[in-house]
Amino acid sequence: MRSYHAYGLRLRSAVPLPFDPLPEPPASEPDVTVRLGAVPELIPDGPGNVVHTALWQARPGAFLMHVGGVARYLATGGREVLVEPLEDDDGIAAFFVSSPLTILLQQRGVATLHAAAVATGAGAVLLLGRSGIGKSSLAAALVERGWPLLADDVTGVIPGGGRPVALPGFSRLRLWAHTLGEMRWWGRERSRVRDGMEKYWMPAQRVCAVPLPVCAALVLEAADRPDVGIEPVPSGSAFWLLWHNTHRRQAMDAMGQRPTHFRATTAMALRVPVAQVTRPRHPFLLDVLADRVAAYLREVEADRAGFAGGEEGVSGGRPPVWPPVRQGPRESGERVGTATPGRSVPHRSPPLGTSCGPAGAGAAHASGPGIVWIAAWPKSGTTWLRAVLTSYLHEDGGPASINALIGQPINHREAFNEYLGADSSDMTDEEVARYLPWFREVLAERLFAARPPPERRRNEPGFVKTHEAYRVPGGAPRFPRAGCAGVVYLVRDPLDVAVSYAHHLNRSIDRTIGLMDDPAAHEARIPGGISGRLPEPLTTWSGHVSSWTQQTALRLHVARYEDLLADPRAGFGAIVRFAGLEWDGARLDRAIEQAAFHRLQAQEAEAGFFEKQPTAPSFFRAGVAGSWRTALTAAQVRALTGAHGEVMARFGYPLAQVRLFQDASSQGPEHAARGSGHVHRSGHADRPVAAGEAERRADRIGREVDAGDRRARVGRLQDACELRRGE
Repeated sequence: MRSYHAYGLRLRSAVPLPFDPLPEPPASEPDVTVRLGAVPELIPDGPGNVVHTALWQARPGAFLMHVGGVARYLATGGREVLVEPLEDDDGIAAFFVSSPLTILLQQRGVATLHAAAVATGAGAVLLLGRSGIGKSSLAAALVERGWPLLADDVTGVIPGGGRPVALPGFSRLRLWAHTLGEMRWWGRERSRVRDGMEKYWMPAQRVCAVPLPVCAALVLEAADRPDVGIEPVPSGSAFWLLWHNTHRRQAMDAMGQRPTHFRATTAMALRVPVAQVTRPRHPFLLDVLADRVAAYLREVEADRAGFAGGEEGVSGGRPPVWPPVRQGPRESGERVGTATPGRSVPHRSPPLGTSCGPAGAGAAHASGPGIVWIAAWPKSGTTWLRAVLTSYLHEDGGPASINALIGQPINHREAFNEYLGADSSDMTDEEVARYLPWFREVLAERLFAARPPPERRRNEPGFVKTHEAYRVPGGAPRFPRAGCAGVVYLVRDPLDVAVSYAHHLNRSIDRTIGLMDDPAAHEARIPGGISGRLPEPLTTWSGHVSSWTQQTALRLHVARYEDLLADPRAGFGAIVRFAGLEWDGARLDRAIEQAAFHRLQAQEAEAGFFEKQPTAPSFFRAGVAGSWRTALTAAQVRALTGAHGEVMARFGYPLAQVRLFQDASSQGPEHAARGSGHVHRSGHADRPVAAGEAERRADRIGREVDAGDRRARVGRLQDACELRRGE
C-alpha cells in the first residue's frame, strides 16, 4: 500500500492514485485507509434513512457507489473506503477522487466546494463554477503566472479562527487536450485520466502544501459579452452562489451533513469577498481571462499586504503562507476534521429516485403529468413553437420574452453530475447514456414538484426542448417512458434546414450538408475538451427523424414546419390539444400573432437572445419555407436528396419539384436557379419572387404536387403512428 497526503489527511491506499506518494509511510496510523475487497450490492444496515439513486446509496456515516464496468466503492465513517474493481480499468482512481474521497471529507465535517484554488500572499482564492466553465484551465494559467496550486476541482473548507480555511488537495490538475494545446504544455509530463479519453493528469509546477484562510471566492460564468467582467456579489446572493457550488450536495443531504455545510457556507458568505467573473461565451480566450483574474489577485494581495507570510509550504513560487490560524497537519501532527460514524440524522429531502441501476427496473414514475418533449433536428421550428406555447400559457396574455421561453433543455452537465454523484466528464458517452433515462425521470418529477400550487392544480405537462436523437444506432433509448406525457416532433424540409443551420453555426453550406449526413454528428461537443452540456448525439438528419417517428414507446405527434407556416391555427391547435392543455381559440390566435416571426426578430435586435450561437450574426434569420431555392446550388441539392430522399418522400417533400429545379439549373450556371417563389412567411402572405420562366414553371408544378399529396402523406403518417401506438 502507498501513502499519500491530501486535504490535511494521511491516506494509505491499495489503489494506485495518480499523484506523488509520500517517500515512506508515516509512522503513525493513517487518517484514511483505502483497501481492496468485496463490496455488497446494498449498503450495510445502520442508522438513518437510506437514499437510493441510479449510481449510489447513502445514509448517515455510509456511502456506496457502483460505477458499472469500473468498480464499487463503500465509504464509511470518514475513515475507510472499500474498493471492489469490476474490471482492470484506470477509471477506478478517477471516480475515487471525484466522489468517494469527497464523501469521506463530508463524513469528517469538511465542507466540499466545486472549486479549484490557488494560493496568494493574502490567502486562498477559490475559483468556483459548473462543470465545463474553465476552473481547472484558469487555475493552470494562474499557476503559470506564478500563483501556486492549492486544489483542483474539489476544495475542502473548514472553520478557522476568523475566516474559513481551505485545505490543500493533490498537486495535479485534470486538463483536457484543448487546454494543453492553448497552454503549449504538450511537452510536459502527463498521464491520461482514462484510456482513450483526451483528459490528462498534469503535475502543477508550483504547489502550496499547507491550509490557508480563504481571502476571496470567484464564481465563473459565461455570457454573450466581448470582455471579462468581475463584479462583487452581496453576501445574501453570495451564499446562494456558494451553496449551489457545493460538490456532491445530494449525497451530503442523504448523510445528514447539511447543517455542517450550511454553517461553513454562511461563514464564507459573511466573511469572504465573493465576486462573479463573467467571461465571453465564445471564444474562450484563456489568456485574456487569466490576465484579468491575475490583476484582481494582485489587488487582493495589495489590500492585505500586511498579512502576507513567508515561503514555508510553497513549492516553486510565491510566499502565500498565512500566519498560524491553524497549523497544517505536517507541522503539528493534528488531524483535520473529525469522523462522524453512525450518527442518526433523519433525511428530510425527498428521495432522488428508487432505481439502484440504470433506468428501467423499479424506476419511480413522475408524480405529476410528466414532460412533453419538443424534439427536432436543429433549426426546425422548436423556438417558434416554444414562443407560441409561452404566450398561450401566460396568465396575463402578454407576449413571450424570447429569453424566458418555456421548454428550456435539461441537458446541463452540472445537474447530471450532482444527481448521479459522479463526474460525467470522467465517463464515456456510452456510460453517460446508460444513466440519462433515470436522470430525466428524476427531473420530470422535480419539475412538477417545483411548480407553484396553481400550476400543479391545473395538472398541465411541462415542456422540454431537445435536439438529441431518440436513440443512436445500436444504442438504447435515451428518453424514458416514465415521466413522459408525449413527444411533439417537428420536421422541416432538409434543404431549408441546411441553409438555416449553416447560418446558425456560421459555417459553409457544404460543411453543414456533410454534418447532416454524419452518423457521429453531435451538438455541444468540443474536440479534445468539454462543454457545460451533456453529449447530444444527432446522428444523420434522416436517422434523427426516423429515430423519433418510428419509436413506439412514447406518444407522438408529428408536425411539419411548412404546415405550421401555411395554417398556424390548425397546426398549433393540434399541438395544444395533444399536450392536454385547456383549449381557447381566441387565446391561441393571440399567441400566434404575438409570436410572429418579425416580432421575434425585433426582440432579438433589441435585447439579444442567449440561445444564439456567439459566431452567428443572428438567431432568427428568415422564418420561411422554400429559401433553399435562393441559396443552394444544384450540386448541393443533389447531395441532400441523395442522402435523405427516402425520408423526404415519406414526409411529403416532393422530389419532383426538386428534380425540376435541377433541370432548370442545368440550363445555366449552377447558381442561376435562384428565386422561384412559393415562400411561406410567418405572419405574412406568400411572396413570389420574379425569376426566369424555368423557375416559374418549377414553382407552379411544385405547388400542384404540394396541393395533391402533401397533406395526404402526412395524414397517412400520423395515422400510422397512432396505429402503432394503439397496438
